[in-house]
Amino acid sequence: MPLRLAVLNPSFPPNAQPCGVGDYTQRLAAALAAGGTETVVLASLDYRGPERRPEGKVLRIAGEWGPRAVRAIARACREEGAHALLVQYAPDLYPPSPAWINALPLAMKALAPGVPTVLGMHTVGTSTLPSKLGAGLMIAGADALIATNEEITHLLRRYLRPFLRKTAEIPIGANVEPPRRDAEARALARARLMEERGLAPGTALLAHFGLFYPGKGAEQLLDAAGVWKKQGRVFRLFMIGARRPDDGGFYERLQARGRSRGLGEEVVWTGYLPEGEVSALLLGADLFLAPYEGGISTRRGSLMAALAHRLPVVSTPPRVPTQHFRAGENFAQVPFVDASALAGTVAALLDDPARRERLARGASELAGRFAWPAIAERTREFVTGLLRKTP
Repeated sequence: MPLRLAVLNPSFPPNAQPCGVGDYTQRLAAALAAGGTETVVLASLDYRGPERRPEGKVLRIAGEWGPRAVRAIARACREEGAHALLVQYAPDLYPPSPAWINALPLAMKALAPGVPTVLGMHTVGTSTLPSKLGAGLMIAGADALIATNEEITHLLRRYLRPFLRKTAEIPIGANVEPPRRDAEARALARARLMEERGLAPGTALLAHFGLFYPGKGAEQLLDAAGVWKKQGRVFRLFMIGARRPDDGGFYERLQARGRSRGLGEEVVWTGYLPEGEVSALLLGADLFLAPYEGGISTRRGSLMAALAHRLPVVSTPPRVPTQHFRAGENFAQVPFVDASALAGTVAALLDDPARRERLARGASELAGRFAWPAIAERTREFVTGLLRKTP
């Protein structure tokens, strides 16, 4: 009998708001299905797609994640014959408060006995006491944990070491992948982009990708772009991605910051784009710029997308020990919150094609560690191993 896995994710796409965890879940479900696992996705009422998809069945469970939602999740697991429940967890996925979802692993033991809960941690939450207690309750109650990035593993090792025994670190993959990424495909994408945009030969094409919110270094990018313009460089900085509807005007402030630096057509704010258009921009770019204030990290699906497109990456040092990122090998390192250093590093890379190619090769090699078939297989093996231990 094939493994039948219920996967809880309120932001499963298509959804009212783009979300990296939603993109991750869709790709994971597709890779699991390709390997023979049956999936039932438990989504929110904002899900806008069909019930039957190649990835599996999708059920709309709730709009708010209180006690009724907890009961509905357990009921769906029972009725769909799920062998296990995989919860995709980040606190802001579960409005109006994650408090009830924090108790879900314990509630499942009473409401759906025999269906173990696997907690897929994308972030632990904020530094507030209620957030810490809520995450701790989930971690303690879950039958097993999947740390989707090295930051989660680091936090567990530092503060909750006993729970490492039931944890596997299984990374995320790219949320956008190219059909091809060889030299010919990249050259064609660049030529098409230059023609469509009417750009002069030699124009540098720079890309930043993801949802826009504080901490991702967008401010430093705009400040650095102001320096490049003063230097007389010809470039386009593609700011690819959507804004959060509740961002308190952050997106408008970013745009105003660009204008105050004298930037006009040099910065292209794309808004939300379909996957194919995002891929075309990444495939044609010279550099991917991601000066995260939290440091380069395996939790960034947009960064994984850059690696998948064989893009040389410019980012900040990792905040936690990493087995993946090596400055000078698979990314160029810049200091935190330092627009001047960022401007200088990018300018030097634009003038050094050989160095960019070395970084691109490193990115390509690193991308192989985050392939979706391997991620799905490790997830399937981990859950199957748990079921063997479960009475």
